[in-house]
Amino acid sequence: MSRRASRLGFTLIELLVVIAIIAILIGLLLPAVQKIREAANRMKCSNNLKQLGLALHNYHDTNSMLPIGQHGAGVHVGNWRAEVLPYLEQDNVYAQLPTVTGLAGVQGITTGKDVYNSTVMQNLFLSVWWCPSNNLPKFQPASWVTWWTNKNHMVPSYQGIMGAYPDPAGGNRSFPSNYGGWWANNGMLLWNEVTTLASCTDGLSNTIVVAEQAGKVKNCSYASGDARNGYYSPWGSVTSQTGGVSAANSTNTTDLWGMGLTANAYAINSQTCPAGAGFSWGGNTILNSNHSGGINALLGDGSVRFVRDSIDFNTFQQALSRDDGIASTLQ
Repeated sequence: MSRRASRLGFTLIELLVVIAIIAILIGLLLPAVQKIREAANRMKCSNNLKQLGLALHNYHDTNSMLPIGQHGAGVHVGNWRAEVLPYLEQDNVYAQLPTVTGLAGVQGITTGKDVYNSTVMQNLFLSVWWCPSNNLPKFQPASWVTWWTNKNHMVPSYQGIMGAYPDPAGGNRSFPSNYGGWWANNGMLLWNEVTTLASCTDGLSNTIVVAEQAGKVKNCSYASGDARNGYYSPWGSVTSQTGGVSAANSTNTTDLWGMGLTANAYAINSQTCPAGAGFSWGGNTILNSNHSGGINALLGDGSVRFVRDSIDFNTFQQALSRDDGIASTLQ
């Protein structure tokens, strides 16, 4: 009886074998679980962009134009991200923002919303603006604090496309920022200008309006690789400046911060930060993501496409311009 009872349990070797088998099974299953999780995150990210696309189209239907990308009236005036809030079921948030009056008229727009001198946007997280694969801080990181800036605003994962630099059409619609890099108004969400869907002569299904910016840049000393746009106010605009981007002011070198907009000048998921891309206020911040092999992008027709980082750079640049005369097909 005692001999039989002593053989009811596992030996040490048997226990180690069982543990080893379990470890092997976990090792085999974990990559599959991670792939499933990333596929779900990528789908959620795509759905977020579809909602943003619907909001932009509804704004256009209501106002007969797309929202102004940024006002040239100061960092406190809401940019395109703030202007589409009512079309994202955030009417209550938008209504609480103080109204700014007396702005220099931009095609009839003389009022805006104050997103900086208000507490409404502070500590406010809106999931539609966030890619779940984004592992960067959801709110302005402590390293972004200066003597007057950080208001603990959410930093969205999606960037409005001001256009591409250099201009694929070879036009004179770009000018330097004294913070490095170049600005260009050949896209669909513009600095101190507005445009319409009809102005997209390259075709709405061929033109990117919003794209992801939700990953680190490896070779970037600034903020541990966090080169996202939005250093001062992710929901605000630029410093005081009037006029739009045209041949008349193409050599403008005043203070220009890319709050919510980028004139793309670098490859998707680039891991280096040249001047203008290595600072989160620059006009040419890098479009990137933590999705494997590319980024999600919203097209002018409201559809969302996954654009691989292996895409030909010139083709990608052409897809960011609304009227270069080349209807680039994204693969």
